Amino acid sequence: MPNLIIENDRTVADVETRYDEVNGGYFNNLYATANVKFEVTDDGSGYAELKTPIGKPFVVKGLYSDLKRHDLGPGFYERNFDGTLQTEFVTESLWGARTTAPYGHDGRSINLMSVIDRHGGEAQEPRDAFMQLNKRQQNRILAFLRSLVLFPPDDTASNLNPDNSATPGYPQTGHGSIKLPVLFNDPAESE
Repeated sequence: MPNLIIENDRTVADVETRYDEVNGGYFNNLYATANVKFEVTDDGSGYAELKTPIGKPFVVKGLYSDLKRHDLGPGFYERNFDGTLQTEFVTESLWGARTTAPYGHDGRSINLMSVIDRHGGEAQEPRDAFMQLNKRQQNRILAFLRSLVLFPPDDTASNLNPDNSATPGYPQTGHGSIKLPVLFNDPAESE
């Protein structure tokens, strides 16, 4: 399934990342906007205010997984320490497929074509269907999978830590990042 609906979301912020030539960071021209998703409550204890997740439904976009266990055939089987054979594994999500090589739960597939070819068991039919496609059709599917990129938060400018070319040592420093802890820090307290 391409998207996953979470009924009681416990995240503290939504982060939307887009290509942005003006505000995007030095390394990838991406800019992330974080919007808080928590309520602030003073419990009267004298300590920092409580920040509680709102807990409303949320859609995780681009997951591409059913999060179920499947038997993918002997190409994925693993021997356990006790000698038994592990034959079922949770479906890995496809988001970030371009940036998460090597592939498979075990990392034994060096590229996308080899992990697809390795599939058997419950995935034998879709694997065979892919292999029967002509090269152009296969390349279109592989291009889609390569479009699923997860960008490192330390190199993506955001409204929490924007790109600042005036920073000494730029771009190694000052290139911006997604740093959610800033949402929880109390500037009056030392780290």
